[in-house]
Amino acid sequence: MTHKAQAGGSADTRQLRAEVEQAREQLADTVAALAGKADVKAQAREMAAHAKSKAFFEANEAKARVQHTAEEAANRGFNRPGPVVALVGGLGVAALATFLVLRRQRGKK
Repeated sequence: MTHKAQAGGSADTRQLRAEVEQAREQLADTVAALAGKADVKAQAREMAAHAKSKAFFEANEAKARVQHTAEEAANRGFNRPGPVVALVGGLGVAALATFLVLRRQRGKK
């Protein structure tokens, strides 16, 4: 009977030791996660690196879009300004002339 109690106690001890070891590992993981959250400098560096890579990616995307648009325009034979550009330029000149006339009229009053 004593022999059975010792054998059973040995298995219980091993199980308890395994549970304690598992709890220690979980605690170590939790402590490491909390330490990472408390390291403000590391978080700032990580956010800065992320922002830098995102800006670099977006700049490259914009550059590719501009190059693509320029290639499409060249393929269409866009060598001279179209009527829309001439119309916008004419409206700009008209607006400037109106502004100058109104400014002179205010100066004479």
